[in-house]
Amino acid sequence: MESITPRSPASTAASAVYDALILAGGRGTRLAGRDKGWIMWDGLPLIEHTLARLKTQTPAPTRILISANRNIDAYQQTGHVVVTDERPDFMGPLAGVEAGLMRCKKNLLLVVPCDTPLLPENLFERLSQVLTAHPDSPAAFATTSDGPQPLCCLLRPSIAGSLGKYLDVGHGSVLRWLEQSKAQSVEFNDTRAFSNFNNLEMFDSPRNSA
Repeated sequence: MESITPRSPASTAASAVYDALILAGGRGTRLAGRDKGWIMWDGLPLIEHTLARLKTQTPAPTRILISANRNIDAYQQTGHVVVTDERPDFMGPLAGVEAGLMRCKKNLLLVVPCDTPLLPENLFERLSQVLTAHPDSPAAFATTSDGPQPLCCLLRPSIAGSLGKYLDVGHGSVLRWLEQSKAQSVEFNDTRAFSNFNNLEMFDSPRNSA
C-alpha cells in the first residue's frame, strides 16, 4: 500500500493530460432498477455531482467519457461523450471500463463510479503521483480504512489487453483484476469521500451527513 504526501499544484500530476470515465452503466438492482446517475441528491442528479468533482481535480481531465447503457440521450445532454458496453448482458463495471479504454488510446484514464458524489478533489493527483513513481505498474487505485475502492482507479491505456482477456474468460471482479495486474493501492484518509449511494435511504441524507 502506498501512502504519500500530496505535492503542490506545480507537481508532475498538475501538468498531466488524462481522460476520465464515469461508470453509469449498471442495472441499478439495489435501487429498484432506477438509473442511478439520474437519482436526485442535494438538489442535483448524481451524474452532475460526479461531473463537478471531476472538474475540480488538479488538473481537470482533458475529456470526460460517460459509460451508460440506457438513457443515452439524457447523458449526451451533459455535453460529454457517452460510451456503451461492447459486450452484451450487463457484464458489470469492467465492461464499461473496457469500452472507455477502447476510446482512450494514449492518455491515462481516471475511472470513477457515478454513485460516489463526494470524491476527493485530489483523487487524480494522488493516484498519478504513485503511478509515476511506479512506471512498471499499469494502474493505481484508492483504498481507505473501510477497504479498497477499486472503481476509483487510474489506468494506463496499455492495460486494455489484460482486461479483454480477463473478461473473455468470464471474470468480473474489479479488485481481483487490479491485483492480478500488479496495481498500486493508494491510501486515502477520508472514508466519507468514497461513500457509495447504493440504497434509496442514502439519498435522503443531507450532504453533511452522507
